[in-house]
Amino acid sequence: MKRSITASLLTIATVLPFLAAGGAASADAPSISWRRCGEQAGAECGTVEVPLDWSAPAGPRIELSVVRRRATGPGARIGALLYNPGGPGGQAALVVRDHPSAILSDEVRRRFDVVGVDPRGVGGSGAVRCGLPVHDPGVSQFPRTRAGYDRLVARNRAVGESCLAATGPLLRHVDTVSVARDLDAVRAALGEEKVSFLGKSYGTILGTEYAGLFPGRVRAMALDGAVDHGMSSRRLVADASRAVEDSFERFVAWCDRTPSCPLHGRDVARVWDRLVAGAERTPVPVKGGRPITAEELRYVAYTFLTLIPEYAGGLAAGIVQAEKGDAAIFASMRAQALDDPASTAAYRSVMCLDLEPGIRGYRDLRARLKRVRALSPRLRGTSEFWDMTVGCLGWPVPPANPQRRVDVRGTAPILVVGTAHDPATPLAWARSLSSRIHGSGLLTYAGTGHTAYMRSDCATEHIDRYLVTGRLPRAGTVCRAT
Repeated sequence: MKRSITASLLTIATVLPFLAAGGAASADAPSISWRRCGEQAGAECGTVEVPLDWSAPAGPRIELSVVRRRATGPGARIGALLYNPGGPGGQAALVVRDHPSAILSDEVRRRFDVVGVDPRGVGGSGAVRCGLPVHDPGVSQFPRTRAGYDRLVARNRAVGESCLAATGPLLRHVDTVSVARDLDAVRAALGEEKVSFLGKSYGTILGTEYAGLFPGRVRAMALDGAVDHGMSSRRLVADASRAVEDSFERFVAWCDRTPSCPLHGRDVARVWDRLVAGAERTPVPVKGGRPITAEELRYVAYTFLTLIPEYAGGLAAGIVQAEKGDAAIFASMRAQALDDPASTAAYRSVMCLDLEPGIRGYRDLRARLKRVRALSPRLRGTSEFWDMTVGCLGWPVPPANPQRRVDVRGTAPILVVGTAHDPATPLAWARSLSSRIHGSGLLTYAGTGHTAYMRSDCATEHIDRYLVTGRLPRAGTVCRAT
């Protein structure tokens, strides 16, 4: 999800009738003053002001960073398409400004004004800052004792308090319901009655929230790498553990049958187990950098698995290199996945408002750990949802938007997309989410890695056709892996 999850409905009841009635589209709706920006031609940057706290719309305000690229085929223009790349922490404005061809097809860019909005707390929209690094290799996320559990909780609390001190009141309002309301303010500022939306990974939680709050504002919505935010943390963690293990097994099978794999001809699972067991005793050295722990090895391996098949060779090369005493390849990925201060600060702060861990003490955590390790003997329960769950224990800001049953009605047909062997967002979540969005369709990509759009030609074509026409693919459509 890093590449990829609110104020409760009771607290926003005072403004809900106004917003649901479309008040944000009134004559008083803000406009956007656009200016050219970025090194690639065609990008326009602007800002939109929104309330810091949507339950107090007359109170302090914050600015959102917005980037637009107008449809390249003006005569074929359909409308505006809002894009979210995932995270939480993904900078939508940045990728729309600088990398449009990497994230969206030529056809989508021809037919839509593509709009990227940095969610509140991210990038140009008041980025969350923390005084302490979110990741501490000296504090285990898999504590074996009550004392270890207490250290984890205390560390999380200290990180959260440092974020509060550095960020201020915004930290209490970076939940996804607030972000969804921000998107509707941007829609109004664009002068659009309805918008299309493409969200990946965390962006599917955001899209689902938007569709639930503003069903009449949705023209078309594609949710790729879907998360059902109605599931309990216990279910999310268990499903994710199975999915990560499945992806690792498929990586092993790929090495077995692929002569170009640097581990071809060897017992890959045994090599991996031996490497991690050694790191449990002594972290693996990194030339010119901090050694890498066993927990970090497993998490970085998970990150590689989200990028398979493209980076299968990179994972194998990293294992071979680490086996020889230098984990530089793993350390390079660690820098992005665990050590980047901007993305990790936003990631933790948003998820701790959107996730109820469901763990009341060490006994609960020990039971959950026993279960995920049984489901995932090689990766030992490693997943983003484990990281989210235990990373929020002790967080000083309580969840504003904990999981609740998803029940979306009254929208245009929505397309939910799942990948059969996705270690980050298992296919079961896409199936579950589709069943809870009335009138939705499900597209399955029978491949590996995280998300399908712009990775599978077949899935990209189906998603593009849906976004342009609004018509769902035929029920049961499956895109085969190539």
